[in-house]
Amino acid sequence: MERGSLFTHTALSETAERVTEVETFLYGLINVLVADKAIDQGALGQAAAAVRAELDQRGEAMSPGVALRVDTDVPADTFVPVNCAERMHVCRAVCCRLNFALSAAEVESGTLKWDLGRPYQIRQDATGTCVHIDPENHGCSVYADRPGVCRGYSCANDQRIWSDFENMQLNTAWIEENLHGVGPRLAHAAMVRLPDPVVRPDAT
Repeated sequence: MERGSLFTHTALSETAERVTEVETFLYGLINVLVADKAIDQGALGQAAAAVRAELDQRGEAMSPGVALRVDTDVPADTFVPVNCAERMHVCRAVCCRLNFALSAAEVESGTLKWDLGRPYQIRQDATGTCVHIDPENHGCSVYADRPGVCRGYSCANDQRIWSDFENMQLNTAWIEENLHGVGPRLAHAAMVRLPDPVVRPDAT
């Protein structure tokens, strides 16, 4: 059943990509016809690109829909451990408001909740916080089984989170602008900068 669901989501993802492409060219064609009263291939392409960029900026472009994370090994000498407990009173687990896709193994484990509207992104509540976070103490309820991306993440060098890591000064401007509640989220609000999530068209 789970693999069948994955296949269905993948098919919907492919359809979404095609619809988005048709939509952008349609709007571009309309712009050209209205402005020039003629069809020019070069002008049509430029108009479609402009419309595509505008939709992306407004967060209205249809996304691929289904995303699965593929992790890459993080060199041990690049990981900076962070004492989360001593910072929790300041940051209130703000890193748990970053978004990311689960891996295939994490989805199939059944332990982690994913967003039913955006398979297979980690599920977040109305404030944009991971649903596995305790709202009182900000602890992780699935810590032993937390996603690999959480295990490999360190906020020590993440300037989106800290404007001054050593003095525990949050980058409130970026946080308030990007880590809002449920809704369109910018790609740079991802927990880590990984390659684009892999869509699995071969899943059956």
